[in-house]
Amino acid sequence: MRIRWKLLIFLLILVLPPIFLVRWYSIRETRALGTELAASAAEVMRDNANRELSQTVNLFAEAVNDTRDVLELALTLQAREAERLLAERPRHIEPIFFDTDYDRRDPRIGVLEPPRVLSDSSAALTAKSDIAISVDHLVFRLSPDADVPAALKDAQALTRLLPIFRIIYLRHDDLMLWSYVSLDNGLHCAYPGHGGYPPDYDPRRREWYTQAKAQGRPVWNIMVDANTHQAIATLSMPIHGPSGTIIGVTGVDFPLDTLLLESDLSRRWTPAVRSMLLRPATEADGDPDAMLIVAMRDYMEHDTDWKTPLALERLEKEDPAAVAVMRQDIKDGRQGVVEMPYRGVPSVWAFKPVIEDGLTLAVIVPSEIIVASSRHAEDSVMERTKRMLRDTSVFALVINLLLVAAAAVASLAITRPIARLARAAGKIAEGDLSARAEVKSHDELGDLATAFNAMAPKLLERVKLKNDMALAMEVQRNLLPERPPVIPGLDIAAVCQFCDETGGDYYDFLSFSRERGDTCDVVLGDVTGHGISAALFMATGRALLHARADEDPDPARCITMVNRLLCRDTQLSGRFITLFFLSINLVTGMLTWVRAGHDPALIYDPDKDAFDELMGAGIPLGVEESWEYGDNSRSGITAGQLLVLGTDGIWEAMNPAGEMFGKERFKDILRANASRTAQEVVDAVVAAVMAFVSPGRPEDDLTLVVIKALR
Repeated sequence: MRIRWKLLIFLLILVLPPIFLVRWYSIRETRALGTELAASAAEVMRDNANRELSQTVNLFAEAVNDTRDVLELALTLQAREAERLLAERPRHIEPIFFDTDYDRRDPRIGVLEPPRVLSDSSAALTAKSDIAISVDHLVFRLSPDADVPAALKDAQALTRLLPIFRIIYLRHDDLMLWSYVSLDNGLHCAYPGHGGYPPDYDPRRREWYTQAKAQGRPVWNIMVDANTHQAIATLSMPIHGPSGTIIGVTGVDFPLDTLLLESDLSRRWTPAVRSMLLRPATEADGDPDAMLIVAMRDYMEHDTDWKTPLALERLEKEDPAAVAVMRQDIKDGRQGVVEMPYRGVPSVWAFKPVIEDGLTLAVIVPSEIIVASSRHAEDSVMERTKRMLRDTSVFALVINLLLVAAAAVASLAITRPIARLARAAGKIAEGDLSARAEVKSHDELGDLATAFNAMAPKLLERVKLKNDMALAMEVQRNLLPERPPVIPGLDIAAVCQFCDETGGDYYDFLSFSRERGDTCDVVLGDVTGHGISAALFMATGRALLHARADEDPDPARCITMVNRLLCRDTQLSGRFITLFFLSINLVTGMLTWVRAGHDPALIYDPDKDAFDELMGAGIPLGVEESWEYGDNSRSGITAGQLLVLGTDGIWEAMNPAGEMFGKERFKDILRANASRTAQEVVDAVVAAVMAFVSPGRPEDDLTLVVIKALR
């Protein structure tokens, strides 16, 4: 063998093994880098999707709670009005039309209209029904075994329900389907007026009637409507007679879409998204470890006999561990996200407890939808990795040095944007929110730099928002009295704690007019909701009250005018203020008060260990413009007695188990601390409420005024 061949073989042996070794090493490291980048990108996108889904269910849960508040308020208003009319029995002013009049299209009724289309599912419901309605009249129906004379007598009084029904119906036209009142004597009254009742329909045998009457409180039901034969949601509560006994039930019906919101979810995510209301099963359900589906779209898609109760489906236990985690989170009142199949399809479940009785809103998105973008990023990274390996395999032996140089350039191209991004992040961490990362590439790193640059202005906006909220809180604090007035013979203390930075509670000490002599005037109010919107509404009410204070010496007339001014600004907002005005004559001790829908003030006499309530008629401010308020009076408090005004943030505070603090606990604290100073009584109540809700925090504003007579 010639030496040149030996030299060639030697050189080949000397050169080829390092080349193959370097090639093997580069292949292994490149593949590992691609896998790591792909896995990291996929994990980040999955985390982002889960956070967005959790935020989505949180927003829609707030919407469900807002819907609940509106419906419960409307139901309470129509219940109170029905009780008043049945007690006073005013002369009826509206004609009485029965369901048979609607069925035969009595010409006295006038033009009948098709039902309104409330939402996507309601459109389907309307299409299946030929029931025409009248927004100008009520409809009355007598059950087969009704007490006809008594029912007709009550029907005359209930004709005056038309205005309140119409106001509720028009103000909440995106929610309401039917509003109605049913009495034990067999009379049924509904709005809008319509026919189509089954001949044997008796509301007293329906679950919404029997459960509300048995439990004595508002109850929720999912049932089949007797008129349209479609699944609907129902909220009902009992009606009491003058003696306090339950004489009937009032309720409202509304489409399930009001709670499920699937059309909005589909636009936000995908048509494959599903939502439902769940509750943990109990021993009475036969499977205490299961979850029952209280409401879902499938219930609406079946034309069901109205007499047949809806059979609640059980959540399939394809993943018992995930179901157990969900049950525990719901029990603890926490929202969460779990991964478990839904009808055999791997899915991500986001849930949050809403309403009451353990009802939970769940949003289900197929896992494939969430991981699609992450898989796309992973496939993109891996595809580029494979293409690079394929190309380098062709040129590895020929241009090994060029590949090394190219690798150095490529590494620099990757690390340089990351270094720029790290420098920009460091500047932001030091407080320079104007720092930006330079974007030169159009790959994932370029997208990351673009996202980083978009993040900085949002951080600045959040800082500004935080500063604005701090300023709003300071302004609102300045609207409250700096300290209670110092009055001989009276020990006065007050507190107002907001659950957010700002709130809707309000108290004040003022004098409307010296024409009524020396008085100590106390005003305490509560705006619906809390937060910045409630604070603004409270500030408006306070301004109107102060503006009218010097113009009218009579508190009832003054508050009547404030109500009219508020109604003009809030007619369509649905907000209102409950208010209690108390005037103490410092010469005679006489108490005069005006009650505008607020809980009555309490007077506690330690000598008799008895509580007395300062009652009085009056609806919240901002509800009815024409309402005329009247005042009430009684003798004053004597030495040692307590006069207490508070908001429902005290007795409606809930502990982690969902139990309310309640007025009995509140009274027990007043009773135990009656011998102490007014400030000590206030401190004791606040401490007890905080301990009760611990480790959480109150969900509503808390305001308390305590006046103790010293002589």
